[in-house]
Amino acid sequence: MDNTEKLNTETEAVEMNQKMQDRVHWIESQTYWYLMQLLELDTDEAKEKLPWDIEMLREILDETVSILEKRGYRVCDPYIAIPENGRQYRCTLSECGCGHCNCQNEWMEKERLISNIEDTIVESGLKIVSGGKDKLIARADSLDTDFEIRISELAG
Repeated sequence: MDNTEKLNTETEAVEMNQKMQDRVHWIESQTYWYLMQLLELDTDEAKEKLPWDIEMLREILDETVSILEKRGYRVCDPYIAIPENGRQYRCTLSECGCGHCNCQNEWMEKERLISNIEDTIVESGLKIVSGGKDKLIARADSLDTDFEIRISELAG
């Protein structure tokens, strides 16, 4: 493994929880309904003239979210972050800007931090040789040295 690769420290892919899936489905359905109204189509006409196109729906939704955010609104649009070098994680309050989350019971802030640390390790030329839910082992080949990096939540 060269230094541009990262070790997959998570064996399971991160998935949206049920509340996140429900929210995404509801937003996509409402976006489709909005398009039906703009085009003055009933349900049967829409099936023929406006086939379900998730790429188009996401493009419209992304533009809408962007406009709302520029005007100061907070929009809950759940996603799985897939960084170039770090591990996947569910969206977090520190990124989405929502004041609270109705979609997640389990916060993914630690995973976001570890993912960013993984990105930095790889960009700095080190290798990730091991890890887990709350730690990483990075190797500096030029020094023949390993470093353990831990993330833990402090009480407070």
